[in-house]
Amino acid sequence: MTDKKKQLTWDDFGKTELLPAGHALGEVSLMFEKIEDEVIEVQIKKLQDTKTANALAEQADGKPLPKVKESVAFEDFEKLDIRVGTVLECEKVPKSDKLLRFKIEDGMGGRTILSGIAEHYPDPQELLGRQVCFVANFEPRKLRGLMSEGMILSAQDADGSYSLIYPSKKVKPGNQVV
Repeated sequence: MTDKKKQLTWDDFGKTELLPAGHALGEVSLMFEKIEDEVIEVQIKKLQDTKTANALAEQADGKPLPKVKESVAFEDFEKLDIRVGTVLECEKVPKSDKLLRFKIEDGMGGRTILSGIAEHYPDPQELLGRQVCFVANFEPRKLRGLMSEGMILSAQDADGSYSLIYPSKKVKPGNQVV
């Protein structure tokens, strides 16, 4: 190379003789700052909150709800036995992030129902004494080694949260939902 600065071209890339031996480089500086995990978590939370707010706003602004499922005959619907029960006990199922185990006073001797709503009710004790609507005539089903004798009804909001379905006033446990 000469004293005159040479104009580099694409053909010069990859060559090792671009700088003369002993050439001093300028001072090194960081191009990026380290981002701490806490800052990243705060930003992720902000994004999730924004996503939730947008989903709720879209639904409020007339965004279509999920499509209605395939039609069923009224006679098939009549086969469901939906009843009201009172929560006597409620606890998280060990080694499960999603399941709550309910002991329900159903007016027929009581029953146990497992429900995948634990993420939406972090304090299961708050559900004690509440009335819930449940499907009483599903075949018992084993989940995580425990028998579930029904299905508690919930509504899902646009943000993915669940809300239990319950009567607007207290009724006798075991009464049918018609």
